[in-house]
Amino acid sequence: MSAETEIPDQWVRGFVEANGIELHYCRTNGSGPPVVVSHGFTDDGYCRLDLARELGDDFDVVLYDARGHGRSAAPDEGYGPSERAADLLGVLDALALEDPILFGHSMGADTVTKAAATQPDRPRAVILEDPVWMLEGVNEVIEEDPGADIAEQIAWWRDHSVEELLEADPMFSDLAERGQPDLARRVAEARQRLRPEIGRVSEGEFVDPTETYGDIETPTLILKADADESEREREQEIASLLPDGRIVHIEDAGHCVFWDERERATEELRKFLATV
Repeated sequence: MSAETEIPDQWVRGFVEANGIELHYCRTNGSGPPVVVSHGFTDDGYCRLDLARELGDDFDVVLYDARGHGRSAAPDEGYGPSERAADLLGVLDALALEDPILFGHSMGADTVTKAAATQPDRPRAVILEDPVWMLEGVNEVIEEDPGADIAEQIAWWRDHSVEELLEADPMFSDLAERGQPDLARRVAEARQRLRPEIGRVSEGEFVDPTETYGDIETPTLILKADADESEREREQEIASLLPDGRIVHIEDAGHCVFWDERERATEELRKFLATV
């Protein structure tokens, strides 16, 4: 198992009881508004340390581990959007975070979307990084593949050293070549902390934006991976369902927008945050 990740001295880490389970978090203790980050599938909160460092002086950034990920508990059931959103809202309650900005990537964007639609008066603003619905047909895919192989994959990750994982996956070498070797290591470490119960994420559908976006009242920014013109039009149409939202496609970015094009994505994020 990987060693304890290093964080700046003024930051804190700990556990909270949220929605009936124990969730791990890391917090920058910045002086500004809270920004709560919900990570993607197979990642954990520490995979977003670079974002926390970027915003930590101006915001109180909270990185928490979703159930079954990182150091959080892994209940046998309840990995759908409703349960994950209740976890997030429970973190807000446990840490007494008022008027938070909610940031989510992929599965985490699904979590944030459900939370913001469930309690629309709760967040100050919402940022969604390449939401799962952008991956067209994702619900049909998970119905066909309920994640039965994830436990085997997790066992393989845990059976190999971090160094072996870094050598085995081209994604890690790509990150290192782009000047992000520390991020590559943190992602590899996150995979070693996974619990096989996360396969249950695929047992329920992700939120449908055509049913939920209309309920999100707060200003919302979607930072989207690059796409061709027809796909951009489809995504613009869906994003237009947000009462107060906009979508920005980041050229040359893939699903992990901030990892692929950090400078451009951060510029758009900063511009949005300045308005809320």
